[in-house]
Amino acid sequence: GWPRPGTLWRLLRFFLPLLARILYTILRPAGRAERNHRRAEARFTAVANQLTQATTLAGQINALPAVWQIFLPLLAEELVPLLGGGMAPLTLLNRLARDLPNGPQLVLTITRGLPHNVTTEMDLALWETARQIQADPAGQAQFQSQSATDLANACLAGTLPPASQQAIAHFLARYGMRGLAEIDIGRARWREEPAQLMHVLQSYLAITDPAQAPDAVFARGAQAAAAATAELAAALRQAGGLRGRLKARLVPPAARRVREFAGFRESPKFYIVRLLGLARAALLASGAELTAAGLLARPEDIFFLRVAELTALAGGQSGDWRALVAQRQQRYATEQRRRLVPRLLLSDGQAFYEGTAAGPAGETTALSGTPVSPGVAEGAVHVVLDPRGVQLAPGEILVCPGTDPAWTPLFLAAGGLITEVGGLMTHGSVVAREYGIPAVVGVPQATTRLHTGQRIRLDGSTGQITLLGPEHDEQI
Repeated sequence: GWPRPGTLWRLLRFFLPLLARILYTILRPAGRAERNHRRAEARFTAVANQLTQATTLAGQINALPAVWQIFLPLLAEELVPLLGGGMAPLTLLNRLARDLPNGPQLVLTITRGLPHNVTTEMDLALWETARQIQADPAGQAQFQSQSATDLANACLAGTLPPASQQAIAHFLARYGMRGLAEIDIGRARWREEPAQLMHVLQSYLAITDPAQAPDAVFARGAQAAAAATAELAAALRQAGGLRGRLKARLVPPAARRVREFAGFRESPKFYIVRLLGLARAALLASGAELTAAGLLARPEDIFFLRVAELTALAGGQSGDWRALVAQRQQRYATEQRRRLVPRLLLSDGQAFYEGTAAGPAGETTALSGTPVSPGVAEGAVHVVLDPRGVQLAPGEILVCPGTDPAWTPLFLAAGGLITEVGGLMTHGSVVAREYGIPAVVGVPQATTRLHTGQRIRLDGSTGQITLLGPEHDEQI
């Protein structure tokens, strides 16, 4: 039945202004991205100041609610209107193109080289950092001769050649709060453990083909998007009739809005990670004090305690905190070994692992998912659960649970991408389109149902994954 009047009124009070902001963004797009971004930064700065000014554990705990209180207004008033202003026109383009043979592929191409995408901006900033290291003979020599771990230790000690040290410090000042599994406040950031970052820089320094440089790839993506916009409009116009001409006229303004606003898809997570980075730094300082007092074994152990327990600690309450942390660390280690994660988990405990997509009848299709980057790739599977230290052979198809910026170096060699989770505008999908790599996401249990060395055909336009070679008759 219908929700209670009070609940319905609260929902309307939240969603109606939000929908109005999205509509206004679509109708009046000029300057909207810059204005909303400035306001979002102002909101972020306000809460950042509260966190950095808290010097005691009690003060940090009191400041933590501000982190969450700022995020919903920031999301609803500044970021979602921009994202909605791009995604609604993208939906329109998909509807306009659905009857054309290559319509869906053209729409996906329109999303290549999107401006305002913080992940793309970070990749380009990292590429610029690599170029500065390349221009520093001493720095380049050290990156060529040392391991990523040794480079990370030198970076933390400040003993890299000055020009390279300064270039990396400049990058970390903006992006040091990122890292592997960065949405978990308990995971180390690049500024704490930069080995993965050093590995990325080594990969970038190994690029010898100018066409494979990230800035060149991004520029080609933007050019391909412009060409796809023109091709889609022409195809609709050639379909004939008044209806086709009307559809064709809708394509350029819709595509402009997609390109102006859809890149903000990554911004909500970016703000979350920035806020978590500030909170983590503050709590680590308190964790160091608790470790010095003998209450914890390591500063990082503070993240295994709940807010109420931290409040008790700040108030001087006694307890066997080390034993409690050790118990939770053991449970955490057990969960880390879990290979199957439900795609949907209901409140009554029901867990759903499979997707709903299926291949066409009669095809020997092992898996299927959501197509997010057009093209067909054939090659050997390389299953990767942790990107640290992994290198792909050229053309191998990367199969992984999901990706974040720490995975970006693997895209330089990958011939295709399959992930267990993700959507059209998540990190792996965006980067795959930028590099022109066919990709399918949302493939349940891909990392267990496919295995390294297995040959497959991946269709990033239909979402179908077909087994090749002697194993093609096996259903997995």
